[in-house]
Amino acid sequence: MERALREEYEQTVKKRDEVREHLRKLEAEKPKDHYNITITRDRLAYWEGKTEGLKFALDRLSAKEP
Repeated sequence: MERALREEYEQTVKKRDEVREHLRKLEAEKPKDHYNITITRDRLAYWEGKTEGLKFALDRLSAKEP
């Protein structure tokens, strides 16, 4: 169980970082493209939330194991 969560967490962190980098580039290159910036911010919020949730679950599992 922990291994599966850890793998998903690592994939989620990679995806979050990709979306974060895409947003940074989008804001630098096309600052007036409000629609795509807003959508990308929403996507980033999703991946950040998923990352935090998986990290919380991993921390809870680690705390329970002796």
